[in-house]
This record gives sequence, C-alpha cells and structure tokens, in this order.
Amino acid sequence: MIAPTLTSSPSGSDVAPSGREWDIWLSDAFCFTPWYSAALVKALLNTGASVRFIASDVAGEPAYFKSQGIEPAPGPFCFRHASRLPSPARKATRLGAAMANSAALRWQLKHSSGRPDILHLQQLPALNHGIHDDFRTIACAQRRGIPVVHTVHNLLPHDSGNTLRATYQTLYATVDRLICHSPDVAEQLTKQFSVNARNISVIPHGPLFEAQMETENERGFARTRLNIQHDRPVVLWQGVMAPYKGLDLLLQAWERCMLRWQHTAPKPLLLIAGTGPATEVALVNAAAKQLSDSIRSEIRYITTAELPLFFQASDVLVYPYRAITTSGALLTGLSYRKPIIASDLPPFRQFLRHKENALLLPPGDADALTEALYTLLSALSGDETTQPLYRTLATGSARNRELYTGWDVIAKQTLSVYRELVPNK
Repeated sequence: MIAPTLTSSPSGSDVAPSGREWDIWLSDAFCFTPWYSAALVKALLNTGASVRFIASDVAGEPAYFKSQGIEPAPGPFCFRHASRLPSPARKATRLGAAMANSAALRWQLKHSSGRPDILHLQQLPALNHGIHDDFRTIACAQRRGIPVVHTVHNLLPHDSGNTLRATYQTLYATVDRLICHSPDVAEQLTKQFSVNARNISVIPHGPLFEAQMETENERGFARTRLNIQHDRPVVLWQGVMAPYKGLDLLLQAWERCMLRWQHTAPKPLLLIAGTGPATEVALVNAAAKQLSDSIRSEIRYITTAELPLFFQASDVLVYPYRAITTSGALLTGLSYRKPIIASDLPPFRQFLRHKENALLLPPGDADALTEALYTLLSALSGDETTQPLYRTLATGSARNRELYTGWDVIAKQTLSVYRELVPNK
C-alpha cells in the first residue's frame, strides 16, 4: 500500500514563480467549522495568497472574522436575520441560502472570466439531507480544470451510523485531493472507503483561539469575572454538545465523585460551557439543578472574547468522548497547558501521553472517569498521596505547545498540496 502524502513545510516563498498570488476559493458554506476556516484563511492570506472565503453570513460573530481581516463572501443571497428565527425555520433558511449560493457559485465557475486555482471545500452538510448540489459544484469546477480539495473533518457525520456511507464514499472518490488531520484517519479512508492513498494528504489541525502565556494574575482575573471562588478546584467541559462527546458519562462520573467527597477543602466545581441540541441541554440542566453546589451550566453561545476566561479559570480539562475524528476543542485546550482527562482515542493519542500530560481512559468507561476525576480533584484539595501525579501532569502540560503545529506551518503545508495539483504555479 502506498502511504498517504504527509505534507511538509516547503522552503522559500509560497507565491508562484511568476509573482502572481495563489487565487483560492475556500468554502465553508454553512459555517460548520467557522473558527477552523477563519484560522486557515488568515494563515493563507499571510502567505500572500488571495482567498475568497465562501461562507454563509448567518454564522455567529461576523465581527470576529472582520477582526481577523476576513470578509466572508456567501454569494448574492443573504439572510442576515435568520439567527432570530425558531430552530426549524432557521435550519430551513440556512439550507435554502446554501443551495441558492451554491447555484450562484456554479454560475460563476462557468461564466466568470476569472477563475480560482483551487476550490477547497470544508464540511458539506447539505449532503446529509440528501441534497447533492455539492457534487454538481465539484463537477462544474473540474470541467473547467479547477482541482477540488476537501478537508475530512469527520469520516461520517456524527451520530449518523452508516446511513450516509454511500454518499461520502462517492464524495471521497470524486474530489481531487482529501486532507485529513491524522495518519489514523488517512488509514481509515483507504481501508473503509477504498480511497487511493495518493489522493490523501495529512496536515495537522491547529489550535483555535490559541492562548498566550498565562499568569496567575490572569487566572485570578478570570475567576473574578466568572464569579468562581479562587481556591476552588474547577474542571471544565467546553464545546458544542453532542451525544458522542460523552456529557452523560461525565455527569454520571461527577455525581459519583461528589457522593464520595469528604475533603474539608472547598467543594469542586464542574463547569460546562457551550450550546447544543435540546436533549443535551436538558441533560446538563437537570444535573446542574440536582447538584447545584458542584455543577454550573453555562448553556449559551460563548463569544470569542469571553472563551479564554473559562480555560484560564480551570484546573483540569475533560474530554470524555466516545469517538472523534478531529477535535479543535482539544487543540484549543492544549494551548492553555492544563492537565487533561480524555478518552483513549487515536486522534487524542497524537497529543496526549498517559500520566505525562493527561489521564487517558477507555472510551465510555464511567467508572474509570470517576476515578480519574476523584484522583485529580483530591490532589487539588490537598491530598498528599495524589499530588505527585497532578504535579507530573502539570509539568507535562506546560510543554503542550511543543506538541501541535502552528497555523503558519499548516498554511505552507496546504499550499504544498495545492502545488501538487497545480504544478505550473
């Protein structure tokens, strides 16, 4: 078997020898991966490339993109007030906007005198609804000689089972190149979806909202802002809620911990921050009501300006996922250099070492999660028998920044992929 292409940072300029900048059209039509896309677009712009970011303007925080020097170009159909609609109407509006703008994109590809060097597609959720406009867009670009790249954020949509396997098998066979974030995902693409290894490039995922060097003053400031007692042990779960992320396991393990808790130190706090479907929200809110003295739910959209406070205020980060392809949440957590409790999954194993910078547990094991939480919380509460382990994890976590790839390197690696597809650049 031929190994997938592992791109490396090229030397020299990433501008074509002719002096003309790369002209890249990068599409995240539904803004399902907005922060990843924003970071990649900004990094590509920093190389001198020209990037048209095709993204729906119904996504949250348009001011964030503007602050990064990014102006999303969804197309001619704008639905600026869709976020105010009830959920079913909002979803239907978003889908309608994406379909209309997809048709406009195909018209531009067919009739515009200017054409991109590359069409780079992020997630394509319309396919999940049986709408195959994206296949028409891919074919339209390829007929004009424009290579199409797709980033595999998830091998299959989360919690979809195998219902969409045939659709994604077709997608993976149709585009000119797939980018994934780890060798294990590349291997699954070849074994499960019969993708030619030559058509796969592995480029790491970068950190989202990367932290600067944190000081004790910042930790204290964050706790004051969030109204958290300064000497209280705090465990953070942050992200978009979904069943595969194991919130039910975490809540079960936390309840068991608190039933065992006998330390005289301040009672630990589980901080859950993010948004999600009604079923997950109800689960978290019910637990927070039952254990109001040890669980705090922040079920709301956390702005990019406020997000660092949650990480700065925390002592331990927890990722009890049942399965994952790539985790931007973990990459973000790594940059805050805190001990981590996580499921022992291949994408996590890239960055986490058991009893070095994290405790890795069997996925879905609530008993193991209970023990891990109790051990670290006891250390934070003064238990001398568990403090050496916590200190070891803290020391290992301080070196987390050495484990992941910066966006400047990721941009150069991405341009290397483009260059393989457009060798005359």
